[in-house]
Formats: sequence, C-alpha cells, structure tokens
Amino acid sequence: MTPSALAFLRRATALTLGLSLAGLAAAQNAPIVAAPYYSAEQALQGLYTHHLPPLARDFQAQADRLAETTAQHCKGQATLPALRAQWQDTLVSWETLSTPAVGPLVTRRSQRQIDFWPTRPDLLRRSMEKSPETLSDMERVGTPAKGFPAFELLMSQWNGSRQPTPAPACRYAELVAQGIAAEARALNDELGQWATKEWEDEPEVTTAALAEWVNQWLAGLERLRWAHIEKPLTTHQTTGNAAKGAPVPYARLDRESNLRDWRAQWQSLRQQGRLPPGAQPPAAGQALVPMEALLMGRGQLALAQKWGQALDQVTAGMDKLTPRSSERELLALTKSMKAVTVLFQNEIAAALDVPLGFSDADGD
Repeated sequence: MTPSALAFLRRATALTLGLSLAGLAAAQNAPIVAAPYYSAEQALQGLYTHHLPPLARDFQAQADRLAETTAQHCKGQATLPALRAQWQDTLVSWETLSTPAVGPLVTRRSQRQIDFWPTRPDLLRRSMEKSPETLSDMERVGTPAKGFPAFELLMSQWNGSRQPTPAPACRYAELVAQGIAAEARALNDELGQWATKEWEDEPEVTTAALAEWVNQWLAGLERLRWAHIEKPLTTHQTTGNAAKGAPVPYARLDRESNLRDWRAQWQSLRQQGRLPPGAQPPAAGQALVPMEALLMGRGQLALAQKWGQALDQVTAGMDKLTPRSSERELLALTKSMKAVTVLFQNEIAAALDVPLGFSDADGD
C-alpha cells in the first residue's frame, strides 16, 4: 500500500470512529467529551498521591484536637458540648478518609480498631474497672470498648449530669481519644509512603491495588446502604422494638450524628465515582480520576452517563434527608443505592475490566 493510500485509510478510519461515537452519544443523549485513556498506574496515582494524603492529614489533625479537647474537658477547661462537637468533626473526617477502605486502611484493619460497633456496654464497664493508664494497657481492651462508638457512649452517660465527669471515666476517655489519634498518625505516615509508590515498577501489585479500589468502593456503598441504614431499620421492625418505642440501633446514638456520618460516607463515594457537575475529566496523573472518567476514557460514554445519573439519584435522596426523616424515606434512599450496586455488578466492573470479589475488610 502506498503512503498516500495508507494516509487516506487512516483518515477514513478516524472519521468513521468519530461518526460512530457521535452517533452513540446522540442516541444516548450524551455529550461528546474528550477524555484521555487512564492506565491503572495513573488511576492509582490519582487516588494515592493526590486524593488520600490530604484526607489523612486532616484526620490526624482532627484526632489530635479530639485528644486535646478531651484532656481539656477532664480539667474543666472544655464543655461537654464542645467535646461532642469535636467528636463529630473527627468522625466525619474519619468517614471521609475510610470510605472506601483501601491500602493501609485495609492492612491495618483500622475500621475494626477505632470504629467497631455495636459497642458492648458491659465490656466497656469492665474495661473501665481495670483502670488502664497507658495505651499499652488499652491493647488488652477489646475493640467493642474502644474507638468512636465507645467514646460516644461515654459522652451520653455524662450528658445531663450536673456533676463533673468522674476522673476514672475521664481518664478512660482520654485513652480512647489517644488511641484514635495514634491510629490517625499511623495512617497518615503509611499513606505518605504510598503516595510515592512507583506503580509502573510493580505491575502485579498495581493490578491488585486497582482491583482492591474497585471492589472496596462497592463494599463501602453496601456498608452504608445495608449495615448503616437498612439493617438497623429491618432489625428494628422485625424484633418488635418499633412498637415499644425503642430507638433504631444505628451506629451513632443520635439521628443528627448518623445523618452527618451517612453524608460523609456518600460524599466520599460520590467523589471517587462521579466527576463534579460541569467538570472535565482530569489530566492523567494530576488529580483523582473518578470511575466516571475511567469509563469515558475507555469510550464507554453511554454507560458513564447512566452511571452518573444513578449516582445523582442517590445524591438527591441524601440531600432531602433530615434528622426527622421517616423510615419510608430512608428505605427509598437505600433502594436507589441498591440500583447503583446492581449497575456496578452488572456493567461497571466489567467495563473497568476488574473482577468482583471479597476482601478481608468487607466485614469490618
């Protein structure tokens, strides 16, 4: 074939491909958006170099403030409402970092270490009676008596009391807060090391890390949908506790804290799944690459649009929630989340060329 004929063939092929994409987009009412093809290395660089390190630094800062505020409260220098507010801010920072749990969050089993629930009041009481004095002593305390849920339970026991917080209880709370801060520092350090990984040098590690991210995104969605919202509601209804007026056994003790928690989890999942409204796909290696952009880079324009619409439906439902939202409204939200799960399982994972499976962190 002559050079001129080869050039003509290339132009004709490019034109045909362009017309095919345009026709596909028109048929699906999807705009044509120029998106680069992102390699697995570039996707992981966006996640571990650009996205997670700032979140880890913020979590460490908030956890350190929680430890400081707890110590101040025990000295009578900070009120209980101020302590509760700092606990909520630290919790939101934690959920933002840990949803979905990847990398060091999985290997360290951080979820189990500092956010295991339900807390067991009897274990908490027995652990306090042992009067631990150091973090080394706390290593012998079971996880259901530590972390964010245990700290909240302690605060609920102090709430409304006109007496100063008892010194033994305060000392235990200080150690719980210090334990959260210690885990935050460890995660910040390890994620700092992950930020400098040369993904191109270890293809097998890169493939496994990408699969972990995709699978853990789905696990994070299901944790929010089922473990945090639907299962507590279902348990409440089937055990007859609803008729008795008992509260729904959510992860957090009050509805406002639960709502902030759910929104933090969803915002993190959405940020990793969907481009911001009106935003263009990011340059490779310069920022987080959401799954929508990965799909666009693979030419899956119609599927990317379908994916974005499914996520937007969950966002709309989450935005409508209030601390007084009915069980029917909450179940409607979980239904839209389930639709995202089904779409992910049936189409998204295959389009990203990642097999779905289970990880050690799925049950945490």
